[in-house]
Amino acid sequence: MTMLLFSEGVTHGPVFEFLVVFAVVLFGPVVFTRFGLPGLIGVLLGGFVIGPHGLGLVHAGDQTVPELGQLGLLYLMFVAGLELDLHVLKQYRRAAVLLGLLAFLIPGVFGIAVGLALGWARPAFILLGALLASHTLIVYPRLREAGVGGNRAVATAVGATVLTDTLALVVLALVAGTQTGSGSIASIVGKIVLGFVVLTVAALFVLPRGVDLALRRWGADQVARYLLIIVSLLGMALLAQAFGIEGIVGAFFAGMALNRLVPNEGVSMERIEFFGNAVFVPIFLVSIGLLLDPSVMFTAEALKLAGLICAAALIGKGIACWVAGSVLGFTMPERAAMYVLTVPQAAATLAVTLIGFEIGLFGTTVVNAVLVLILVSISLSAFLTERVVRWMPAHDGHALRLGERVLVVATAGGPSDYAVRLATRLSRPDGGHSDILITRTADDPKPDTAHLRAVYRHGFDGHVRTEIDALPSAVAKAVLNGEHSLVIVDDPSYGGSPGAVPVLVVAGDTISVVVNGDGPGSVVEEVQRRLAKNEQYRVVGVPT
Repeated sequence: MTMLLFSEGVTHGPVFEFLVVFAVVLFGPVVFTRFGLPGLIGVLLGGFVIGPHGLGLVHAGDQTVPELGQLGLLYLMFVAGLELDLHVLKQYRRAAVLLGLLAFLIPGVFGIAVGLALGWARPAFILLGALLASHTLIVYPRLREAGVGGNRAVATAVGATVLTDTLALVVLALVAGTQTGSGSIASIVGKIVLGFVVLTVAALFVLPRGVDLALRRWGADQVARYLLIIVSLLGMALLAQAFGIEGIVGAFFAGMALNRLVPNEGVSMERIEFFGNAVFVPIFLVSIGLLLDPSVMFTAEALKLAGLICAAALIGKGIACWVAGSVLGFTMPERAAMYVLTVPQAAATLAVTLIGFEIGLFGTTVVNAVLVLILVSISLSAFLTERVVRWMPAHDGHALRLGERVLVVATAGGPSDYAVRLATRLSRPDGGHSDILITRTADDPKPDTAHLRAVYRHGFDGHVRTEIDALPSAVAKAVLNGEHSLVIVDDPSYGGSPGAVPVLVVAGDTISVVVNGDGPGSVVEEVQRRLAKNEQYRVVGVPT
């Protein structure tokens, strides 16, 4: 049996390779966390152990795991754009531009200085500077999980990533184009600029409207909903590549395009995060581990070069975050949060390195020195992130925006189309989500499943639950617990008492503001503004 199990046909092939890859994804974090080390490093080093330079369980010629890892990289950038708080980013957009420029220029200049000191040709040291200027949001999921995803420093660093990686990839396209003779600098720049114009138009207008229409048609099918999101991600990545821009930029644009359609606490986001955390992102880290080759990485020449570029990248990013944090008035924990987000080298770094190798600007020593940089930067970031999580407050304590957390309360018959559409229209401008609570007595029949599935066709992406309770009592509890920013009551007979949370009562196509602790006028005006282009609703204000 043992001989049969470890025969040539069993220990090779996609089934065996996926077995060992997912074993690393499962047990790598378990083993490392038991020793107080970040689980992320366990996945990275596990990739080396099973790779061609370790035990050889995944062969050097295997392309399945690296290609799936490339999908994980796109997925990582997509989720970063999808979960970005656009209100916070808009508020700190100048901070993001400042950090992005500093995080690109300072490490880039340091990288150019290293190349000059080593006597490299101009294209090579310019490419090295672009390589060190980029970064990847490897630890962003950990910060989001810790409850600091909406922090101003985190939003600033995420926004800066778009700028730094884009500039690095633009430099890559220019250098590669001039070295391979694929066009003049003017034509390459023109193509890239046109590409960003097309991506912006697609992200702002085409993709959101198309996905919204598709969700209204197929939204009740959860599988179709998820696949629609994946197709959008890959389509935008392919569109970017068509203009000579790396797919990770298109993936990030896709995330920002669907930001308001996929609320962070909705059902679709749960599925996206599940597959990302369980499959795509860990396999991306495994695919990096497969590239590690100690026999080349730890030669004197490679270590010397690795030490220089590690110092240039790590110190350069640190200076950029310190200067930006000082100018912006950020606290020390916030500056540390920016650093752990901007220091990991992976996505654009790999792209620049491998293309530089293919066009003859980098040798194998440079490639392996960069792999050392990737290993060191990711490990350092993972270690520091755990300390930043303990150092920073978990919640920002900001006041909830009107559509941030909407609750629809309905009777046993289920919510009406008007109420569900109203919740969706009011929550989307804030990138919020809405849930449905159905109240019934013990004698009422359970809500019809087909009717409940139909609510997802209106763009709804929240949770539906049922409680045995009276509707007025359920609304009162929702108002008192303070977890919601707005309560929509789908029952015209409801009458409530003043509270701190606005309550809207839906009676057919008429909306009445019944309760508002901040003054009914402001809520009425805001609701009217958000529904201004939709004539099916009529806001009448506070009933007398």
